[in-house]
Amino acid sequence: MMLQKITIFLVFMSSFLCLYAQSNDEQLAIQYYQNQEYDKAVELFKDLYQKRPDAYYYTYYFQSLLALKEYRDAERLVNKQIKIYPLIQKYKVDLGQVFTLEGENNKAKKHYESCISQSSHTSLSIKELATAFQTYQLNDYAIQTYLQGRKISGNSGDYAIELGVLYAAGLAYQKAIDEFLSLLATSPDQISMIENILINWLIDDPQKEKRNIIQSNILKYANKNPDVQVYSTLLLWFAMQEKDFSFALKQAKAIDKRYREDGRTVYEIAAIANENMDFQTAMDGYNYILNDKGKDSPFYELAKSASLHATYLKITHTYPKNQEEIQNLDNRLQAFFSEYPLNVNNISVFREWAQIKSLYANDIQTAKAMLEDAIYKQRIPPKEKAILKIDLGDILRLDGNEWEATLLYSQVEKDFPNDTIGHYAKYKNAKLSFFLGEFDWAEAQLNVLRAATSKLIANDAMYLSMLIFDNQNEDSINSALMYYAKADFMLESNRLTEADLYLDSIHLVTLFHSLSDDILFKKAEIAIKRQDYQGADSLLNLLTQKYPYELLADDALFLRANLHDLYFKDGFTAMELYQQLIKDYPSSIFVVDARKRFRILRGDVLQQVN
Repeated sequence: MMLQKITIFLVFMSSFLCLYAQSNDEQLAIQYYQNQEYDKAVELFKDLYQKRPDAYYYTYYFQSLLALKEYRDAERLVNKQIKIYPLIQKYKVDLGQVFTLEGENNKAKKHYESCISQSSHTSLSIKELATAFQTYQLNDYAIQTYLQGRKISGNSGDYAIELGVLYAAGLAYQKAIDEFLSLLATSPDQISMIENILINWLIDDPQKEKRNIIQSNILKYANKNPDVQVYSTLLLWFAMQEKDFSFALKQAKAIDKRYREDGRTVYEIAAIANENMDFQTAMDGYNYILNDKGKDSPFYELAKSASLHATYLKITHTYPKNQEEIQNLDNRLQAFFSEYPLNVNNISVFREWAQIKSLYANDIQTAKAMLEDAIYKQRIPPKEKAILKIDLGDILRLDGNEWEATLLYSQVEKDFPNDTIGHYAKYKNAKLSFFLGEFDWAEAQLNVLRAATSKLIANDAMYLSMLIFDNQNEDSINSALMYYAKADFMLESNRLTEADLYLDSIHLVTLFHSLSDDILFKKAEIAIKRQDYQGADSLLNLLTQKYPYELLADDALFLRANLHDLYFKDGFTAMELYQQLIKDYPSSIFVVDARKRFRILRGDVLQQVN
């Protein structure tokens, strides 16, 4: 028994030592290979391969022989491997590569053609052979392989994705798009994969060559196959990538009508158009739901409030204001709230109505009455009431009732001391003190808010606090800062001409002040309200060039990027500016939004409609 145990132990140790030696040889061989000492590597791999002729040792041994131009030995090695593993296609292509390196191109060609003609009828074998060809950038042979596989199967849709990718790699985009679009007729579930492929075409397409091929072919297939929904869906998707929201909406309406859908896609297209400042398209989409789908649509009420919101945005982003449009919206809002009671879902539209009344229709008293009724008579949640109290405070401030305004802000601050809305109310109080020239009190409140949980409030508080600190007491009566505060108030009150005059007056009261960058930014905001986007862009560019280390530099850069993104529709410049912001101001609160917009513009993140 003891002898048996000793024998087993000796056998085990012998095996262990052999494995240990083999492991050392393997490590040494790999080191030689990595150091390009192929003459030393080849001897060790030869020995290792003879002991274990698997793919791992074969590959290193084969590549070492090729590096040494030992083509005869390489050929013998491959033939041996094929004999051991006759079903593995890669080794057959390896043999053809040896022929090529030996300069026997015709022999290689015949060999490859033979591999294709004699390939197994299984899909796995076809894909293995094609992949092996691709390893050596032999894409033409890979294409032939897939075409042979398609011929064998008799299914014209087989290997369409693979063929399309290969055609595109060879710049044969027309053949590629034909493969993709033909496949969709029988396999509409492949649309997401094809969209992902096409978006990569669009990313790298400076001459718009691929874009034109995509557009013309999708249109062709959609027109030839009007009953095949997938082509209409793909056309809609393409329009969204191009930010052609008007055409996208047209497609969405057609799909909705043809397939008797519930208006969801139309609603979502309208919402995306609205986000991208295409207010007219947004309103057209919402009106389609209201007029064509009617009250039976699950999106009817949503579309009604969204249409009012889009109209509000259109009016507020238009200069000069059209009083007829303002009155029309006022009438529509009155009709809406006569039909639908105030609730948490439409409170944002109600707030916009109050702003229309106070800022654009010159009806402050009605706006006050509306908000007071909602706050004190309507049954709405406490937080929503708090928001309305802040709005009422803003209107009272606008009307010269600063004391009543500060009381409302203070109520909200007291009721929500540790909430964002409470912090916002405190900021409003501090801003009111700033407008009134009570700079010390404003600064004290703002310093507390610099630790607010809301990054936006904290950032705004920090900026205004430092503005006061840097510019207070530059003269005995703080003339420059007083004029700047008045300009800020006029801008918030939508009195643009007066805001401009106060900003220009700063240079009259003092030649030396540190408000130059702040004035530039404020004038850019005024220019945007006047729809002078080119003027705003020039002012913001001047700010970033002259004052790159000031607090407003990242604000200016982000606002410039937004102008090029949403107004100029210049995605390339917008991407550059977003990238500059991310690189130069990594701690900016705008970095997250900049990164998101950059990815959308590049195509990494798609705005979805379903």
